[in-house]
Amino acid sequence: MNGDDLAELLRALVELQQAEDASARAAWVLAEAEEADPAPPAAVAQARERHEAAVAAVEAARARRREIEAQFSPAEVARAYGLLPGTDRG
Repeated sequence: MNGDDLAELLRALVELQQAEDASARAAWVLAEAEEADPAPPAAVAQARERHEAAVAAVEAARARRREIEAQFSPAEVARAYGLLPGTDRG
């Protein structure tokens, strides 16, 4: 794995994390909208659309990550994960 390959994989991993974070926020906003008293239908519909879009973005990011990871050995992939912030390996 050269530096460009590693950078591409790291970007994909970061993009996936960001998409997952955005999806979690969208789920929270949807839940808040649904639980509002009264729950305005337009606000719930908008929150639901944003949540669905966020979930689709996660799936796209996961597919991209899988495609990139398939090009490398498991050891190289593990090395890339170890370089991510918060893993206490890098």
